[in-house]
Amino acid sequence: MARIKKITKKKLKEPDEFISLTEKAYRFISQYLKPMVTGGIILLVVVLAIILFQKWEKRKEVDADQKFNAAVHLYQEVSSPYREGSPLEYRNVSEKLDEVITKFPRTSSAKLSPLYKGNIHLQLGEFGEAIKEYQACLNKAGKVKLYRLLAMEGMGYAYEGMKDYEKALHAYQKILEMGESFESADAYLNIGRCYEKLGKNKEALENYQAFLKISEKSLVANSVLRKISLLEK
Repeated sequence: MARIKKITKKKLKEPDEFISLTEKAYRFISQYLKPMVTGGIILLVVVLAIILFQKWEKRKEVDADQKFNAAVHLYQEVSSPYREGSPLEYRNVSEKLDEVITKFPRTSSAKLSPLYKGNIHLQLGEFGEAIKEYQACLNKAGKVKLYRLLAMEGMGYAYEGMKDYEKALHAYQKILEMGESFESADAYLNIGRCYEKLGKNKEALENYQAFLKISEKSLVANSVLRKISLLEK
C-alpha cells in the first residue's frame, strides 16, 4: 500500500509555487503592459509614416520625370540643327525646367535640370548665367560623375565665351582628373584650344597630340593635324 505523504503545518504555510509565479507574471504585465503597448503603437506609426513617405517620394519622382522629359523633348526640338530656336522658345523651356526644380527639389530630375538650363544660357550667349546653372548642377549632382562631367564641360565653354581661358582650362582639366576615357579626347582638344588662345603653343601642341592619340579617326582629326603642323613651325 502506498505511503501517504504527510503535509506538515509548516508546508501549508509556504506559498504555492504556481500561484506565486502567476502572481509575479501578472504584476510584471500590469507594470509594463501599458509602456509596451504604447511603444508598439509608436513603432507602428513610425513604420507606416516611412512607408507612406517612400510612396510619396516615388510619386514625386514619377511626376518630376514626366515634366522633365516633356521639357527635354521641347529643348531638343528648339535646339535641333535643322532649325534655329528663338530666345522666346528657349525661355519657355527654361521655365518648364524651373517648375521641375521648384516643385520637385529632391528628385533626380531636379538635379539634372540646371544642366539643361546652363545649355540654354550658353546657346543664348548668356555666359555668366550659364556658369551659375552649371555650378548649381555640380552642387546638386553629388557623386553622379556623368552630371559633373557634363557640367564642367559646359562651364569650360562658358568661360571660353567670356574669353577667360585660364578658368576654361581649369574646368577642362577637372574633366581629365575624373579619369573618364570617353571624355578625355574632347578635354584634350579643348585644353589645346585654350592654350593656343593664350599663346602657349608648346602646351597647345602637347594636348592636340594627346587628342590624336586617343581619337585619330575623329571627324576633326584633319583640322587638328593642320593646327599641329602650324604650331610645329
